[in-house]
Amino acid sequence: MSKKEENKKDLTNRDSGISNYHFCVPKGWINDPNGLIYFDNKYHIFYQYNPNENHRNKISIGVAESNDLLTYQNFNVALAPSKEVDGIFSGSVTSSENGINLIFTKHIEKPNFRKESISAGFLTENQKITTNFEELIDLDLYPDIDIENFRDPFIYREKDTFYLFIASRDKDINLGKVVVFKSKTLDNFNFAFEIGPLEVFGDMVECPAVGKIGDDYILLYSYIEKTKDKDLHKTGYLVLNMDLENDYFAILKCGKIDNSLDFYAPQLFATKDNELGLISWFNSWDYKPIEQENNLESCGLFTYPRILSLDHGLLIQKPYKEIMKKIKRQYQYDNGFISTASLIKLLAYDEFKIDFVDEENKVKLEILYFKDKLFLKTNEIVSESIYKYKDLALLIMLDKSSCEIFVNHGKETLSRRVYFNTLKIKLNITKREHISNLVIAELNFDE
Repeated sequence: MSKKEENKKDLTNRDSGISNYHFCVPKGWINDPNGLIYFDNKYHIFYQYNPNENHRNKISIGVAESNDLLTYQNFNVALAPSKEVDGIFSGSVTSSENGINLIFTKHIEKPNFRKESISAGFLTENQKITTNFEELIDLDLYPDIDIENFRDPFIYREKDTFYLFIASRDKDINLGKVVVFKSKTLDNFNFAFEIGPLEVFGDMVECPAVGKIGDDYILLYSYIEKTKDKDLHKTGYLVLNMDLENDYFAILKCGKIDNSLDFYAPQLFATKDNELGLISWFNSWDYKPIEQENNLESCGLFTYPRILSLDHGLLIQKPYKEIMKKIKRQYQYDNGFISTASLIKLLAYDEFKIDFVDEENKVKLEILYFKDKLFLKTNEIVSESIYKYKDLALLIMLDKSSCEIFVNHGKETLSRRVYFNTLKIKLNITKREHISNLVIAELNFDE
């Protein structure tokens, strides 16, 4: 290995300048996560990747490793397009006797022709995906499938069978649907059933992901909603009763995952403790990324991993426990500056407002609790909570370029990208008397 390659191996997500503990790359562009798997005593994370610039051009699939989902290293291009393949789009991972298997979208686009299909490969010891780009599904057998919109396969294994949940759309009524195929051998997939078309899937559904909590299944999805001026990108979930062996499903509940523009293409994974975890692209197609606005080399972030549970059909999200090991000290906040690598624990019983300001007293972020609803604002972009709350308990996760808020013990989340561009910020609080408890937990990543 050359010295240049050794130096590359030593880089971590912290070298990007935009993260202390969120996943990102030291340099380049990332968007959708393409799978996270605990295998051979470490986590392997896959993602849409352009290693050369902070724009979405010539997308490959990247891979990196982590022991704790806080620090990531060994960033590599696992799979790049070939001469015959114009793009490698989102997918997911599983394991088999070959090791780690990647299922992905093969995208071909020529003048007046576009086709998306599903291919597979497996990860070798040098972190490269070996594949011949052979298609797993013969689309000639399914003339009703929209081959221009057939992407983002999520691989789910139950008992001795593999299931592919694939994003698609109904060509006749222009609504998204999820098409399910199954196989016992990771090839020769056959059609099983469809979920949809559904109004909640919008004009095109994307990035389905499936997991199980107790007896219920969770289907996460992102979707495109077309308006007069532009396309909007949103994310939701279904709680399902499913009998995969007999191709049956029933929808029990529909909801939103994160009421924010900065949340798209979530992936589900099993932690090393066999909990159901979630990561998501912490950006959106709906505005120019803050990294490009600030001419940064690294562009794109993933949410901090969340652990999922259900409470009477409501999806509950809580931060992965490893972050608690990085707490250096905790104290009651009175005034002054705090680190942008902090957790904030807050209890309130009435309205208040917090401005997060830098050393020049410039407001970087605003949190407002008003008329029983929570509002999050940056640069004139406002998100608001879905539910109303008489009493409010917040866990606010700050990092160098992000804020994630867990409301009332994970009943709801609000996430926002915000480039603080400073190591410390101050909290200017209006109606402080309505906040009964405000604790700062400083995080330390240097030990």
